[in-house]
Amino acid sequence: MKINIYHSVIYNFLLKTYKLRDKQGFLGECWLLLWNYSSKIFSGAVSTTIHGYKVKVNNGNSYALYARLFPNYNNPLLQLVDSVYELYNRELCIIDIGSAVGDTNLFLIKNLPDKIGKIYCIEGDFEFFKYLKENKKYFPESHLFNVMLSESDNNKISSLIKTHLGTASAIGEEKVKTISLDTLLFDKLKGRVDIIKIDVDGYDGKILKGSGKILQLYKPFVIFEWHPIMIKKTQNDFNEHFEILNKFGYNRFLWFNKYGEFSHFELKEGYLNREELIKLCLRDIHDYDWHYDVIAIHSESEVDILKIAELKKAKLRESSF
Repeated sequence: MKINIYHSVIYNFLLKTYKLRDKQGFLGECWLLLWNYSSKIFSGAVSTTIHGYKVKVNNGNSYALYARLFPNYNNPLLQLVDSVYELYNRELCIIDIGSAVGDTNLFLIKNLPDKIGKIYCIEGDFEFFKYLKENKKYFPESHLFNVMLSESDNNKISSLIKTHLGTASAIGEEKVKTISLDTLLFDKLKGRVDIIKIDVDGYDGKILKGSGKILQLYKPFVIFEWHPIMIKKTQNDFNEHFEILNKFGYNRFLWFNKYGEFSHFELKEGYLNREELIKLCLRDIHDYDWHYDVIAIHSESEVDILKIAELKKAKLRESSF
């Protein structure tokens, strides 16, 4: 995969000057113009550094930018991994659904070295998957899968369309075949899975629906994105995530806002509360593209939910971006 040096220089310059993005007036306008123009005229590979690792990403990929703009970005996942490691005192096995270019893995490995044993990386977008394979050298104990997940095998869902240059959502006109997570991984897990992370822009509930065997046997911690705007666009169910997890014994939910800050607990049936949150997100007035990350915990787990909510370890993380 050939790197474009010229656009790499521009991309990294824009990342270094990211604070100009929100400036009023000429400087802010110039920054946005250059970001958009560079991304539009060249969509190939650039070289950059993410969490201390020199990697290849698509020009304009937004992860490195968001990690700079929002200091607590991905903190809930980091804290969850650290808390589960503390609970089990062994290297963890993680399923990462929606791996994109591998940024999540780099984030975890940099900040929690020696705490992660194996990662199963699943990415449906072919372009992102190419970069994921390129960056795999930094997380060798991993298995990569370029498939589309849903609730069942041979189901057909909309193809992936990039909603921005760091993520893709199943809202395309073409139909593509899917496979369930159970079919893909159940026989490959070899004894355990500790954490499932899902970030698939509206299809999180469908993927959980196809993960029943894994949820029932291993009772992994689950962190998923609850994004009513994207759930509506993909024509999925707002409450499916919780119904499936409740069915398999998950009864504690920790909610974090899109900036990685703790929001609230849901320890009892929260259907009515969620109905108001759905309305808030869909109105898109409170904050742009408002959504949540939710950690689901099985009733049998003894993990300290207060420690997860406090995010103490995550706030002391070594690498922000």
